Amino acid sequence: MAGKILLPIPGSVSVTFVVAAPERPLSPAVAARLRDSLPAGIDLRVEEIGGGDPYLAPAVSRLSCPDCSPGVDPLIAVLIERTDGHLSITCTAPPGWPPAHLQACAQVTDEVAELTGGIRLDPQALRLLPDPVQSRPVAAPEAFPIVHWMLVSQGPDDDGLYGMRTTGLSRFGLPELRTQRLQRHQVHGWWHLFNGLAGVLVRRIFDDARLRPQGGVHALPAHVVVSTADVAVAHGWEEEAETFGQATVRLRLDADAGYLTVLPPAGLSGGEARWRDRAALSMCGDDSSD
Repeated sequence: MAGKILLPIPGSVSVTFVVAAPERPLSPAVAARLRDSLPAGIDLRVEEIGGGDPYLAPAVSRLSCPDCSPGVDPLIAVLIERTDGHLSITCTAPPGWPPAHLQACAQVTDEVAELTGGIRLDPQALRLLPDPVQSRPVAAPEAFPIVHWMLVSQGPDDDGLYGMRTTGLSRFGLPELRTQRLQRHQVHGWWHLFNGLAGVLVRRIFDDARLRPQGGVHALPAHVVVSTADVAVAHGWEEEAETFGQATVRLRLDADAGYLTVLPPAGLSGGEARWRDRAALSMCGDDSSD
């Protein structure tokens, strides 16, 4: 199919939160009651994991860095690393709208944290969760605030430029996004662009009724336009959801690596560095970009 990427979407998607360092145990009977309270089609798994579990290591590392996790007491990372008996909570459901596994996992995590006195943690997005996790349900896909469920991270590459990637799009059945060769002054604008682009892709999955309940193949355009309105929706900034800037990106599926790589549009004129500059500026209010 010309100009399209055929994305395989799995028949089920999952999200895992952790209630770390619980002060009180969770009985099997309570775990069974929580499982029975969920709507049909949602699978719940609650497991104990130790502080040395490799799954927790990236979150512990980030939480122990004051610059990476401002406002978080670094001793929380020490507590998580040196404590056993953390409660891993995983909810699984079919892909598409509504993302029932997300609300279910938030609901169960809140209840387990209240019962045990533990700390709410998102080990994939590498951050502590709010108390309560569960927020007001989103009424429609076009208002879904993707930033609550994923992380956009960046860091220097070996060539002195910056790379950027997402963590959390797998919760919706999508590959993660990545790009490289960003200059430092472009990172802020591209962080917004990645959040907006992630929201655009997730809404496409929500709108594709053929994917529910068994998954399938989604035909994604290779070229995608991201606007400042998409950025506002991604953050839940409803009063700011208007378009005053936009950028066009090209996507390439690197299936073996599990990524959608973000590239310049085909037939680009003016050079890649200039395009990256213009894309960054467009997310910050300069509407001269395409």
